[in-house]
Amino acid sequence: MQGMLRLARDHHNRRNQPAVRSGPLSRRGEEGVILLLVMWILVLISVVVLSWAQEWRTEIRLTANYRDAQECHRLAEAGVFYALGKLTETKIAETTRASVGLVELPQPVSGWPLDQTSRVIELPGGKVEVRVGDEGGKINLNMANEQTLTNIFTALRLPPDRVKAMVTNILDWRKQEGGPAGSSPVSPFAARKARLGGGLRQPFSRKTRFDTVEELAWVKGFESSPLIPRLADWFTVQPTGAGVNVNTASLEVLEALGFAPEQARTIIFSRQSVPYRQINELPPRAVDPRITQFQQPFSFQSSPFCTIKASGMVNNKKARHTIKAMARLDISAETPWSILSWVDDFPG
Repeated sequence: MQGMLRLARDHHNRRNQPAVRSGPLSRRGEEGVILLLVMWILVLISVVVLSWAQEWRTEIRLTANYRDAQECHRLAEAGVFYALGKLTETKIAETTRASVGLVELPQPVSGWPLDQTSRVIELPGGKVEVRVGDEGGKINLNMANEQTLTNIFTALRLPPDRVKAMVTNILDWRKQEGGPAGSSPVSPFAARKARLGGGLRQPFSRKTRFDTVEELAWVKGFESSPLIPRLADWFTVQPTGAGVNVNTASLEVLEALGFAPEQARTIIFSRQSVPYRQINELPPRAVDPRITQFQQPFSFQSSPFCTIKASGMVNNKKARHTIKAMARLDISAETPWSILSWVDDFPG
């Protein structure tokens, strides 16, 4: 009897106990959670690796750009000194021929006339574009009178009202301003601010000449002008002499000298084979109707001052670096040239 009661009680307890799931279903749930965690870990690792790869690509690109920039800089420097060597060679040859009484060469020995013509030199690692200009073939910014300044800006095809304003502001900038003698000068930026209405608390004095053509950027009306990097192609501040060299003057300067555009082109074409030596060889000036008067004298000899623009290029001109150097040639000196100015990363 007791055995039967024990069996009945055990059966009743088994029926009231909660069912415990085990086996394949439980293991399948655990595997799903693990798979989800693995996927999240892989996503995080991928994000980290991709970010590192992007940084590595950026670093490689910056390194390549820096390498190209340095290579362009070295090519530009090589171009400047290559041009100086060619110019020195030309001066020595011309001086030698003149000393023995030979006829002057019809064109420079180097084949590099100083008219800012572009020449490309192939060098190991890239190429360099060189432009050499004679400062004597430009308008002197410190000596030009009102009419001369008007002529050159008119030849640049600028509107008449703007030409008048630019000429007036240049003449005003060259005037002496400020307090008594001996007062402390201030920067040209401060002088410009005073002229534009800002005023100065103390009297000031300023030099009446431009030290560089680029100082025109400080003159009212020239601020942020796209002409600023190119103005040195037509103006100079060097003491080159009284006349403008027609054998090296640009098309715009020749037009400012009073020649019609067709005559200016003829002069440029003719001087490539035989340079002009006297005024009666030039075509008679048919003054452009926009240019009322011109009294600037002519010159037929290059000055000792020259400007060299050398642009180093690699990767098919994608990378470029320009150096602008002003030099004075003197073959009688121990060093045949002296660098007067050197502008790195010049826009152009």
